[in-house]
Amino acid sequence: MIVTTLKESDRYHVLGEGIQKGLEWLKENDIRTMEDGRYEVDGDDVFVLVQRYTTRLIDDTWFEGHLKFIDIHYVAEGIEYFCYTPLARAGKPVTEYDNVEDDFLYHKDYETAVLMKEGDVVIVYPEDVHMPQRRALLPSDVVKACIKIAL
Repeated sequence: MIVTTLKESDRYHVLGEGIQKGLEWLKENDIRTMEDGRYEVDGDDVFVLVQRYTTRLIDDTWFEGHLKFIDIHYVAEGIEYFCYTPLARAGKPVTEYDNVEDDFLYHKDYETAVLMKEGDVVIVYPEDVHMPQRRALLPSDVVKACIKIAL
């Protein structure tokens, strides 16, 4: 898992063309003015999911892992805890693999929580089991982009 800010994210372009395209798209587009939904950057290889939601208690969130995509999570407004544990210590998934959503769901244990604020970016790989949308002390209305990058 990589934690940075959008402002400081150029150094991560070395991680690959898909990550570079996703980060550049974020810098060129103000998701706060966009409708929720899917936006193509490079077809099915790089696309953005713009989302608005209110953060939730841990019992109302999910802990997920992917096989086919890297995620870039970017908070444009609001705050949330972004929880993480390495796949090697996540245990056995509690659901079968969902090919459409590209995820397994796991028990809600985690090792680290990062407080994401406006302008923060987290990059997670398939070995990074993660829980987005968790509230901090109080619920927060969040505007967020999740960029999916095909492996």
